[in-house]
Amino acid sequence: MPSGHRPTVAEAEARILHLRANGPTPYAFTLRTSFPPGAAQPLTGEVPEGLGCSA
Repeated sequence: MPSGHRPTVAEAEARILHLRANGPTPYAFTLRTSFPPGAAQPLTGEVPEGLGCSA
């Protein structure tokens, strides 16, 4: 989140839902887990090509 940005209620709700579904990530976290600063994007659940199983 950019410095000085005040999240809206909708943004906060989206992050809470993301936290509940995915656990702590840089995008949505608890104070028990720390992450380095950087661009935090929500997880999409997509597996990058080459990392998935081939059938």
